[in-house]
Amino acid sequence: MQPADVVQALSEWPHRHVQSRQLASLLHPTVPSPPTLVVHGISATCKSTILNGVLSTLRLPHAVVRSTECITGRHLLTKVLWNTLDALGQKDEWEKFGKGRCEHISSLAVLLEECLAARPIEKRGKFVLVLDEIDRQREAAPTLLSALARLGEIIPTLCVVLVLSSTPRPLFLQSASVPHVSFPPYTRKEAIDILLASPPPALGGLDMEETLEIYPHFVSTVYDTLVGPTAGSVPVFKSICERLWPKFVAPIIQGETPPGWQRATGESALVHRIVPEESSSADQKVRKPLAPSAAPSALPSLPYFSTLILTSAYLASHTPQRLDTIFFSKFSSSSLSARNKRAHHRRRLKVLSQAQAEEAANGGGSTPKKGKRVKTRITKSTLSSAFATSSATTSAIGGGAGITGPSTILTARPFPLERLLAIYHAVDPNPPANPIRTTAVADQIYAELATLRRLRLVVPASSSHAGFASTSSGNTSADAGEKWCVNISGDWIGELAKGIGVEVGEWLAGGLD
Repeated sequence: MQPADVVQALSEWPHRHVQSRQLASLLHPTVPSPPTLVVHGISATCKSTILNGVLSTLRLPHAVVRSTECITGRHLLTKVLWNTLDALGQKDEWEKFGKGRCEHISSLAVLLEECLAARPIEKRGKFVLVLDEIDRQREAAPTLLSALARLGEIIPTLCVVLVLSSTPRPLFLQSASVPHVSFPPYTRKEAIDILLASPPPALGGLDMEETLEIYPHFVSTVYDTLVGPTAGSVPVFKSICERLWPKFVAPIIQGETPPGWQRATGESALVHRIVPEESSSADQKVRKPLAPSAAPSALPSLPYFSTLILTSAYLASHTPQRLDTIFFSKFSSSSLSARNKRAHHRRRLKVLSQAQAEEAANGGGSTPKKGKRVKTRITKSTLSSAFATSSATTSAIGGGAGITGPSTILTARPFPLERLLAIYHAVDPNPPANPIRTTAVADQIYAELATLRRLRLVVPASSSHAGFASTSSGNTSADAGEKWCVNISGDWIGELAKGIGVEVGEWLAGGLD
């Protein structure tokens, strides 16, 4: 298929013929492609759509990775490996290629070369790796883009396409031989032509002839008034026209003369509302108050997987790391189950504290009797030394009146991602039957953690919104990017975790009396 045929196949996206021809010429299967290609332009300029359309029309094997879905650089490398295995049909053989894990860019080059070499001989052709919005990658190293651009030079059959949402600076890849394909924003004429190419919204009571006569003038007026001054995109332009068109022609449908469409009425239609508008006062008087039992819950709900990850993050923030072996390990020396073991330790602590209180009241002491040594016996002094930090025991920050204790228990502490994964597997109420043969869930956990970060439920330890947790942890700038902290209250996560069968109090140090 020639580049002209590709342009004809992509005719449903007008005013992008030049870019389609350029991409088809550079990525054609029968023509050697450059090792790296840069596609850049502002958002909503049809970059990713045209690129995917060209690759699909040319029937080139390719893998697309959205960098905005990756929360760390290591997560990006792992996602590149998994998407490549999926595109090559080798996802079931993930154990052969680093067991689905990739820590460094040098390891990614070796694993990608092994994946491409494992293909059958008749399918060993060109492979395209698309990194969409790579300039928005979180916690990216300064040399990440330059290193990814060198993958195509190391692997002969690989072509790396970097999709950028901003205009790149000169020599940002430290190489002058990288071709660039620019997607400029749509002009006024192009945006109006794209919108008029689709039929106008149909409304009852308005003839099609009148619609075809009024709609072009309406679209031009909306662009000059709202979209053009704000540099809006074509999707925003289309959404505004769909919202305002019924308001604009309502006086004509109702037979009013002259048309009584007002600017204030149109602006009110553009306001996005999550909660519907309040009803009138007359409706509120007629409406009866709901019973307390029928009132909806004030707590928002999350999916099962997100709730489990948020619960694991809360436990990682509020349990000292020295106690992980006691509360989360399943291989400690005890004949009881993990849950009974934790309950046994807490009951013993309560008995010891009561005995010490009685001894202090009587003013005497007793000598402990000699007996058989029990393994993994946790005493109050053991936990006290585990809770001890460089800071003295202070009042619990954010706790209720009269609650005092070590600040490391009741204060949210930063935690690394590796510890979150370990606690997730320990508290999972529905663990897999055969964990060895189950694919790794780290990629899914990272994607959900990125969503929780956008909701401000889990924040980086270096973030100012983390409150006292980011200032009292003693982190430096070297490890701040590798640690996270929860931004939620204990009451809310306790009620939320009960919905998936996890009792937070059973896993917290001192959570049960």
